[in-house]
Amino acid sequence: MLNDEVWRLEKIGKDGAFHKKLASININSVQDFLKLSIVDPAKLKNILGVGMSDRLWEATMKHARTCMMGNKLYIYRGSHFTMTLNPICMVVKVKINGQTYATPQELSPIRTYLEELVRQAYANWDSLEVVDGVLNETALLTQGEQIVEQYPNHEVTMAIPFQQLGNPADTSMGVGYTDVGCSHWQMNPSYHGIPFDHSSVHCYITHSSSEGGGTSSSGAPFPNGT
Repeated sequence: MLNDEVWRLEKIGKDGAFHKKLASININSVQDFLKLSIVDPAKLKNILGVGMSDRLWEATMKHARTCMMGNKLYIYRGSHFTMTLNPICMVVKVKINGQTYATPQELSPIRTYLEELVRQAYANWDSLEVVDGVLNETALLTQGEQIVEQYPNHEVTMAIPFQQLGNPADTSMGVGYTDVGCSHWQMNPSYHGIPFDHSSVHCYITHSSSEGGGTSSSGAPFPNGT
């Protein structure tokens, strides 16, 4: 689940170098990890250091995204706006000066402003209003890198990547198809991601130990059905 300890992620390793680096910036849970990967992936990669290669990063992110999202929505309010985010800081919908923005094309002219609102929401996460909702809406806006995974019998709705917000006519998207190697995991059919690359990404999670040292999660599923 999202509140599972971050060391349970593939390639992190309990008490290993990656785990200690994440703990140093209060990234203690899977949710913490995913939120920062959305808001500032460069910072997250920088904290993990050169030992976190692109291959390890992809494996860790794919593992993290198998986590069930739950049904919580987070509301960030200001004097003239209301922003709704999913549990990992992706924008679901936003209303500014009474106008609701419902498509990526509508968001394009105010993208920079919304990015700043997302950063503010992240910085004030503990003060956001939390409500129960149904996560069946495509996230409209994110600052991080996302790979859309498509598993058999699990329908996944895709959001529009940042680079296409400025060009509504360009609707092509590349989707990576891969087997995570853990078919007994419970997949989340309502997870919505945003592709960052237009090429297929093939990465298999193995039972090898973390390069960050310490005890590896060894590809084991999260407890409690994650």
